[in-house]
Formats: sequence, structure tokens, C-alpha cells
Amino acid sequence: MTEIPNRKERERQRHREEVLEAAEVVFAEKGFYQSTMEDVAERAEFSIGTLYNFFSSKEELYQSLMEMRIHQLNVEANAVLDETSSPEELIQAYIQAKIGLSFKYESFAKIYTRERMGDRFSNAELWREKMGPLFEQVHKRLTGAFQEGIATGQFRSDLDPADMALALDGMTDEFMFERLVNPERVKLKEKYDIICGLIFNGVRSHK
Repeated sequence: MTEIPNRKERERQRHREEVLEAAEVVFAEKGFYQSTMEDVAERAEFSIGTLYNFFSSKEELYQSLMEMRIHQLNVEANAVLDETSSPEELIQAYIQAKIGLSFKYESFAKIYTRERMGDRFSNAELWREKMGPLFEQVHKRLTGAFQEGIATGQFRSDLDPADMALALDGMTDEFMFERLVNPERVKLKEKYDIICGLIFNGVRSHK
């Protein structure tokens, strides 16, 4: 039987989540290096002492934020992909999910884009340790979809399915980066058809 947290424990958990949400906004706006624990405390409207009751350092706070969001992204992305029944459906669902989740978790999407484009966290190994398994899982599913498409004659057999998956991931990342740099010019939701057109026109078999 699961023990129900008491009021004090629930309140502590709520405050911890508020700190993480505030940190997410701060890291997204300023980057890891330029952010301070004081910035996060101010954003969360807590004292700096309260902040240190939850996290011993900026590094621990950043790590906890990554763990929380990556778990959510993993669960939600796989739920979408699990509903597909064909290679094209899975690839389309991946594109839709990546765009949709980047809006739902917009601040984390900015952190992700910063990291992918070179604004590295001081401990890059930590980023790879936390994000690496998610990348590998998604890449494996995309590669499998392209492999199935090749086997059924839908996709070109002269292309490597892993390369196709990397190209798709890189293309979507680049649109996300452009949105970060030019949010007024790049309307990411409007780019879905463009991304689908580019990827499918490139990989479909023309036999």
C-alpha cells in the first residue's frame, strides 16, 4: 500500500517543483553560466536559504531539472509513437510530437537547443548522461521505422536508415534553433508540412 504524503511533505514537494520551474525559465533565458542561485530564488520568490534547503548547488538544481523534464518527455513522446502503425505514421508522429512538446515545455526546449548548439553546461558529461539514453531510444525507433520502410519498398534502399534518422533529427533541431534566434520569423507549427515534405521526398522510393 502506497503511503500518502502528509500536508508538510506535500507542501515541500510543491515548493521544490516551484523552484525547478523557476530555474527552468532562468536557465532558458540566461544560459547555465550566466544564471545564479540568486536569480532562481528571485524568480521563485523564495529566500536563497530556502533554495539551498532543496538543492546544494546550481549543478544539482540543473541536474534535477533535466531528470524531471526528460522523464516527462520520454513518457509523453513514447505514448504518441506507440499509437502509430506504419513507418510513415511514426515519422510524422515524431515530427508532430517534437514540435508540440517544444511548445508545451518551451523553456526546456530553449535549454535543449542551447545545449545542442554549443552553449554547453560546465559538466558536458552530465548532459550526455541524462539526455543520451533518450536520444538513443528515439534514434533507435526512428531507425527502425526507416528500416521497415525500406523492407516494404516504401523508402529508398540505397540510403542508410540510421543516416535517415540523423537527418530528420538534425532538421527538426535546426528549425528549433532558428525559432530560438528568430521567434517572430519562424513559426514552428507552420513548418510541419515543410519538414514532412523534405524528409519524405528525399527517402521515398520512386520505383
